[in-house]
Amino acid sequence: MSFLAKLVREPLVHFILIGAAVFALYALVRGGEEERDRIVVTDGRVAQLAQIFTKTWQRPPTKKELRGLIDTYVKEEIYYREAVKLGLDRDDTLIRRRMQQKMEFLTEPADNLLKTGDAELEAFLAANREEFHITPQIAFTQVFINPAKKNEAEPAESRAEKFLAALRSGSDQVSSELGDPTLLPATVPLSSLKTIGRDFGDEFAEALTSLPKGEWSGPVPSPFGLHLVRVTERVDGRDPPLADIRDAVEQKWRTWKREQFQDEVFKGLRAKYDVVLPTFDGATKQTGSVP
Repeated sequence: MSFLAKLVREPLVHFILIGAAVFALYALVRGGEEERDRIVVTDGRVAQLAQIFTKTWQRPPTKKELRGLIDTYVKEEIYYREAVKLGLDRDDTLIRRRMQQKMEFLTEPADNLLKTGDAELEAFLAANREEFHITPQIAFTQVFINPAKKNEAEPAESRAEKFLAALRSGSDQVSSELGDPTLLPATVPLSSLKTIGRDFGDEFAEALTSLPKGEWSGPVPSPFGLHLVRVTERVDGRDPPLADIRDAVEQKWRTWKREQFQDEVFKGLRAKYDVVLPTFDGATKQTGSVP
């Protein structure tokens, strides 16, 4: 018996031939189609799409609208996968930042790490006293004299002195009838020096701190001109105790603690990388730590 005849009688050969035939038939039926990706739209994803729609439009979507949301999601997923296959996500700054934000979200500290007591908050308040300092506040009334007014027979300084004398004497002429027109408010409620400085200038705001309360003073200069001022209320600056501002201190402490925790997480991630940095002479250097 020849070698070929023996080979034909072998069961293993029969098995190989049958397997090849099945494979060929499968390829023929598929018509040479490429392997397909699979997108599964879960019930949870559909519920999420509906929830977002409801929050935006204050009503649940109709069946047609929900189908449109699902179609939009599938289209987005297809384009996303194809873009990733082409590597379009690698050098896109917006995508890189978004991925960074997601990683930072995933490395958020647990709630138990963001809880503390009064002792630690007191220490935090003491170390950041200036941040919680309540600045002085002043309320006042003002009469404006415009030095740029050219049609007056006397200079602004002389008019200011005359108006001041009238105001101090308790003249029947009220303050609203004196002075020149201005867009600045005639009466300012209790406001911080920063707010007053924003509207009237920092030098004007600082000058108010030394004026007596309840009587007309001036003239006080500002970038706009001269002002006759009566301070009606003054609240001195102070450092409030923790009991008065506990919520604000705790919120600030939680932010600080969160940033501190994420800094430590990043240091651990950073230690896994050797980073090659350029130098000013065009050469490169390698560093394993944050520069």
